[in-house]
Amino acid sequence: MSLESIWSSLSVSGLAHLLGGAVLLLSFMLLVRRRPMPAINGLAAQGGLLALVALCHAALRDTSQLLLVAGLLAVGQGLLLPLTLREWVRRLGLRQGISVAAAHRPGVGLAAGVALVLLAVLALLPVTSGAAMGMREDLVLSLSVILLGLLVMAARHNPLGQAIGLAGMVNGALLGVLATPGLPLLPAVVLVAMAVPLSTVTAFLAMRPPAGDAG
Repeated sequence: MSLESIWSSLSVSGLAHLLGGAVLLLSFMLLVRRRPMPAINGLAAQGGLLALVALCHAALRDTSQLLLVAGLLAVGQGLLLPLTLREWVRRLGLRQGISVAAAHRPGVGLAAGVALVLLAVLALLPVTSGAAMGMREDLVLSLSVILLGLLVMAARHNPLGQAIGLAGMVNGALLGVLATPGLPLLPAVVLVAMAVPLSTVTAFLAMRPPAGDAG
C-alpha cells in the first residue's frame, strides 16, 4: 500500500470521526432546544451527517452496500422523518416551545448530558480495549448519542418531544451500526432501525386529525 493511499484512508477515517462528533453536538442541541422546529431541523441535520458518515465508510471499505445505506439515511432520516414531524407540528397547531423538564435551566440539561458522555467513555473503553482506536471512538460516540436521546425523552413531557428523543436514540444506534465492519444485511438493519421512529410518528398522526378537523 502506498503512502498516498494510507494518507487518504487516514483522512477519510478522520472525517468520519469528525462527522460523528458533529452528530453528538447536535444531540446536545436537541437537549436544550425548547421549540419544536429547531429540534426537528437538528434531527434532519443528523440524518444528513449520518449519510455522509456512511459515504466515508464506503470509501474506506470499498463496498457499494454502504452507498445504498447512505441513500437510505439521506431519504429516511434526513427527509422523511423531519417532514413527518413537521406535519405533526402543523396538525397540533404548536407555536410555542415543547414542554421540557429543565426548560429554564439549560445548564442542568447540559451538565447531565456531559455526565452521560463521560459514563459512555468509562463504560466502553475498558470493554473495547482490544479493538482498534477508531472503532472504540465510534462506539463511544454511538453510545453517547443514544444516552443523550434517552435523556431528551426523559426531559420531554409530551409525545412530540419524546418522539424527537426516540429519533435521536435511533441515530446513535445507526452511528454504531455504520462503524461495525462486516455486519450482515446492513441495509435491512438500517431500514428496520429507521422504521421505528417513522412508524411511531406515522401511527400517532393517523390517530390525530388535523387541528382544524378536531371538531
